[in-house]
Amino acid sequence: MKKLILAIFCISIINISFSQNEKADAEYLKILKEYTLKPDGSIDFHYSKEVKLLSHYSFHRLYGETFIVYNTDFQTLKINSAYTIMADGKKIVTPDNAFNKVLPRFSTDAPSYNNIMEMVVTHTGLEVGTTIYLDYTITTKAGYYPELMDNFVLYETSPVKELTVKVNVPENKSLNFELLNIEGEHLVLTEKDKVVYSWKFYSLPANSKDYYQEKDHLSSPRLIFSTAKDLKKAYDFFVNQPAFEFTTNEEMDKVVADVMANNTDQLAVALELQKLVSSDLKTLNVPLKYTGFKCRTAIETWNSNKGTHLEKAILLNTLLTKANIKTDVVAVIPNAYYNKEIGNILGFNKFLVRMNLDDYGEVYLSAIHTDKQNLIFSIADKTVLLLDKNIESLKKFSVEPKMAKIFAMGEFEFYNSDSLNAKLQLVLEANANPYFTIYDDDSKVKSVVKGGISSKDITTVKIDQLTQKVSSSHLAISKTEPFKNFNTYLSFEIPYVSGGVNGWHINLLTSERSAVLEIPETIHERYDYTLTFPDDLKLVTTAKNIEVKNDAGYALISFEKLENGIKITKEIKFEKKTIDLSNYDDFKEIMNVWNNDNYNKIIFKKNL
Repeated sequence: MKKLILAIFCISIINISFSQNEKADAEYLKILKEYTLKPDGSIDFHYSKEVKLLSHYSFHRLYGETFIVYNTDFQTLKINSAYTIMADGKKIVTPDNAFNKVLPRFSTDAPSYNNIMEMVVTHTGLEVGTTIYLDYTITTKAGYYPELMDNFVLYETSPVKELTVKVNVPENKSLNFELLNIEGEHLVLTEKDKVVYSWKFYSLPANSKDYYQEKDHLSSPRLIFSTAKDLKKAYDFFVNQPAFEFTTNEEMDKVVADVMANNTDQLAVALELQKLVSSDLKTLNVPLKYTGFKCRTAIETWNSNKGTHLEKAILLNTLLTKANIKTDVVAVIPNAYYNKEIGNILGFNKFLVRMNLDDYGEVYLSAIHTDKQNLIFSIADKTVLLLDKNIESLKKFSVEPKMAKIFAMGEFEFYNSDSLNAKLQLVLEANANPYFTIYDDDSKVKSVVKGGISSKDITTVKIDQLTQKVSSSHLAISKTEPFKNFNTYLSFEIPYVSGGVNGWHINLLTSERSAVLEIPETIHERYDYTLTFPDDLKLVTTAKNIEVKNDAGYALISFEKLENGIKITKEIKFEKKTIDLSNYDDFKEIMNVWNNDNYNKIIFKKNL
């Protein structure tokens, strides 16, 4: 007999006109996601979907196949039903040869993870108007996961008419959960010896296809839940595995000794070991959910010459520790997903190595790629959580945000159409300062200058100041054939720094947008140049002064004619990383000015 212990049921409705469905390639009529934690600790995940196909594209490219990934060592997959109903009502049962096991792409050339399989279900009888029906259950052995948990976006690739989420837990268990970016309440019932939590959502739009979205989908509707009593309980399961003992073998010890023999500076040692781990060992993009949050030891990773993101972070940390550098492995978690009251570790999706260096202070390194700069300047909007099996309570770090700054001042003198001499001063701050690239080789600052000047045109470099926070340098430039020649017209591209807004390549800005836009970082970038030229060159570019200041940011383009030259000022500033829909038109206005090709080059004409 069912006993109602809490009856708060409210249907979550998104008030978005479904006229957009007329343009959709398909529509999910129903989706069910049902999770069951059994008394013995095993877990069932029951999934079913009904998808109506509305275009040829939907079955040729989008929904002709379904891919189900699972770990065969700990999980079993059962297809409960699979069929289609064609437009005329005819039922086509999916044949046996339409179910085929393959390796997921991330398991290719990864013998240690060849137990992770992907069931490819090929749907049959597809045409416009067909409805696909698929129902399956994945059963997970007890102990594979620390607790029952999930963390997922509610939106799908097509609109959803009805989404039901159910979580069944034993009576002696409770469910901690959080619903983000959507209104909705839940129903809690007892059924026999279990408690059932359920949510229903109607009329969910398709997820946005916009470019330049937030990396972690922070504004999308999301449900996070776990049966762990708190984050520390799930955390302990995660860090109490042999990999977090950071042991080495003789071969690893020798490599570290060789690196230390050739480098006396701690940072140089760290960067050399980072290069070894990130470049010489293959990176495996295996999600932790498919490994049961387990990873191999540093020795196993080293011997296999490949590793997951976490395994490579553990390996790099192990080698750095052997080099007598104070280090920790840390998880980097979006602030919105860090909740110590919910024991969910699916938010652990990025791992770094944190070092404390005698001469450089706190430094963060990636283990899957080399870095131009300390990553401390790019994680200010994240929670950094120490991964250490020996701590008694969770220890997290926060990083003060630093705006990237680029200031360039230059004098460019064209002697004729074939030669240019120039002086350029650069001041680069925070993430725009490629400190790791140039700290041991001043000449590498040449690589940041782009546009009408390349590194081969820079004859001398003088570094005035060089720290992780800021670098200042003077460059001397000598260039032959500085112009692009278009018969009697000549074009010179205004030089810029590669770490600035031009390097973002944000140039596909549609008239309308449905998702929050995210830029790589906050930034203030300014160029002040004076160009002089001889009498045989006539300036075609006209004087202009364009200034845009709005809620998104600031831009200035100024071309001021001089007696024998032109003064150029270009400036752009963004103080917020995320651009809300209400500020999108303002952002677009600024970027359209900045990206305008007419404002990024100077045009001359030869006097005949």
